[in-house]
Amino acid sequence: MGVVAINTILNIENLTKDYIDSTGHIVHLLEDIYLNINKEEFTTILAPTGAGKSSLLKIIAGLETSSSGKIEDNSIKKIFIPTESSSFPWLNVKENILFNISDSNDTELQEIINLVGLEGYKNHYPNNKSLGFRFRISLARAMINEANLIVIDEPFTKMRDEVRKGIYLLLRKIQNEKKISVVLGTSNISEAILLSDKIFLMDKDPGRIMDSFEIQFADPIRRNISNSNDFTDYRERIKTYLTKINPSKIINVSL
Repeated sequence: MGVVAINTILNIENLTKDYIDSTGHIVHLLEDIYLNINKEEFTTILAPTGAGKSSLLKIIAGLETSSSGKIEDNSIKKIFIPTESSSFPWLNVKENILFNISDSNDTELQEIINLVGLEGYKNHYPNNKSLGFRFRISLARAMINEANLIVIDEPFTKMRDEVRKGIYLLLRKIQNEKKISVVLGTSNISEAILLSDKIFLMDKDPGRIMDSFEIQFADPIRRNISNSNDFTDYRERIKTYLTKINPSKIINVSL
């Protein structure tokens, strides 16, 4: 296995994934995946539902194996945040964040709690319906574990609009301040543009990477950009590209 480039935290070459479904048929889910995730960048895999992006994210996070291909990551520490919130309602915020951690620094813990917007809630027990609150706990857990790469699998779709937009700003703020590497899977073009430094476009049947787009805005936190000309231009470029490839696979463009 080769050495990952100095600015790259993870590199995938010629990755495929097959599995046997409930009827015994072999499903060719992922084919010939090539992508790289750079240090200190927010990378998004933008794909239609059923393309296999969740499996790809779990392979990136080390939770699933591929059928073939090469992954180079120099044994970095990766934390996976799933679609469904993973906090435990019978544990308080502090206990959730420190779950399975035997040694912790109280000062560091408090700094992370404050950073993710949970100041004053250390002893609070999360409500199962508070998706934004529970996501903040998952994010804090990833940070206390000192992950080199945080892998996030489309957890925002069921959040209320106001909560979701607050989480977008939080993620950009933390990624910009702490220079954390993040990879997100989503089916939402607007979400991908708001969050990403780089977007990989993924096809389906089988899932494969078609192209990538670099995303840049003057404000690294991406405040109030959804009505900007640059945002509209990025969205139209991506929609036009996807329509030309296959009109039946247009991805969700809602904000």
